[in-house]
Amino acid sequence: MLRQNRVEQQTAGGQRIVKPPVWLNQIGYWFRIGLTVFTALSLLLGTIACSSSTSATTAPASWVEALRVTPKETLIRIVQEHSNLSKLKVAAAGQSAVAEAIKRMRVWQVNSSVGRLNLYDFNNSALCGTEGCLYVGYLIPNDLGQVPTEVFAAYLDSNHPPKTPLFQVKSSSREGLPCLVVSQLSEKDRRQLQFCYDGLTYQLADSLFFKGD
Repeated sequence: MLRQNRVEQQTAGGQRIVKPPVWLNQIGYWFRIGLTVFTALSLLLGTIACSSSTSATTAPASWVEALRVTPKETLIRIVQEHSNLSKLKVAAAGQSAVAEAIKRMRVWQVNSSVGRLNLYDFNNSALCGTEGCLYVGYLIPNDLGQVPTEVFAAYLDSNHPPKTPLFQVKSSSREGLPCLVVSQLSEKDRRQLQFCYDGLTYQLADSLFFKGD
């Protein structure tokens, strides 16, 4: 009787089957419960993290009138460096072609760890060609002892997919400046270009094609 009180035994086919102690069963039970809860929480947190990362990947450009944030003299120099408008004698309301051009310019400002990126849209058909219209960007360094430098220049088609901005900025950065995402649209497909800073200028880092609907 004393032996039966210590360990319960059953005989089946000539073999003894010993039941594990109650405390061992309890440990196994709670271990399975803990593993299930841990797996569920991991999946939930992973989904939330992915959703947050996706929503913060890009931000659309916000354009403002260039004359509101950039000195007039700077805009004149930018126009003169990228066009021949200064040679034109055609004037509107007694103003030069350059003066008319800077009134149409727009700028998108992007802050970064190394300074501010000013991306200019000339918004002028005189600076457009078969490859698109000219967009230029200047880095305004945080260090006031350094002069602004041109870091971006590209001819882009101003037509872009519906509900998709022409320019977007990525949350990730290279050499202190964020990468830029550009959406382009053609008759057969749409294209997404990614420009990233290499320490001197923005270079085309990636190009994705999407078939039109």
